[in-house]
Amino acid sequence: MTKRATRATQRAAKTDQRTEKLPIIEHIRELRRRLIYVAVCVALGGVAAYTVQQRIISVLLRPSHGQSFIYTSPLGGINFLFGVCIDIGIVVATPIILYQLLAFLQPLMRDTTHRFILLSSLAAGLVAIIGVLFGYFIGLPSALHFLLHQFTSIQIRPLITIQSYMQFVSLYLLGSALMFQLPLVLIVINRIKPLKPQRLFKYERHLIATAFIVAFIMNPTPNILGQMVVVVPIILMYQVGVALIWLINKRRVNPLWLQQLLDEDAARQAERANRTLVPFFATQTSPATPNISPDAGANHTTIAVRQ
Repeated sequence: MTKRATRATQRAAKTDQRTEKLPIIEHIRELRRRLIYVAVCVALGGVAAYTVQQRIISVLLRPSHGQSFIYTSPLGGINFLFGVCIDIGIVVATPIILYQLLAFLQPLMRDTTHRFILLSSLAAGLVAIIGVLFGYFIGLPSALHFLLHQFTSIQIRPLITIQSYMQFVSLYLLGSALMFQLPLVLIVINRIKPLKPQRLFKYERHLIATAFIVAFIMNPTPNILGQMVVVVPIILMYQVGVALIWLINKRRVNPLWLQQLLDEDAARQAERANRTLVPFFATQTSPATPNISPDAGANHTTIAVRQ
């Protein structure tokens, strides 16, 4: 047996072992354990963000173009600071969150190794950071400029709480990060249930309609260029995901040598099953005496063998 066949057998054995049915309580315990890991990582990231809170707040307020904000309760300031630290902790812990999610879904994904989960988590974390930077520098300034200055007049001035501003910024940046995760989502779905690129292309018109709806929610401006800032990345990420699925499924097809081995084994099994039984006579002087006792008064034993 070649090394490639040995590795394939080992992967199949590991997959069968992972897919073995477990009680529901075991899945709940595993989910609780992974949620604890995520909570600890988010908390550590929040503590690290608290040490540089002034710089972080200054960066987050920069897209508002000098807009003044208020808070309306004694605890408003500390709630704002707590929310900022938690949001930064989530961003820092993004690779850990994705790793724990993929590890929990691993029994559902075919031929999935620990190396694949680790690399996917790191790549998804890097792509999420790129999405956050894209939303911060390109999409968010345009959206805030339209929302904060479009509906003002002599008698109308925006009086916005800092909590509502940070909630909008957090949701916008989260949407930008998720927008760039579309290829990873398609790859995970393909691991659970194989997807066909031809069928994915048929859903592209639905994706375009959804992209415009998401763009209107994230960037509610009548400027078509502002809408394209969100629509174009969504469509490009979908195309990248379809291309990756095509490459992955192309490599996953059974190699020719493996199919030939399977065909030869099936042919030999069918040949052995179709062999007829013929009598074989062994005399008492035969050097190879069978373990079956001969009948009384008979000088030979009859054994049925396959020809």
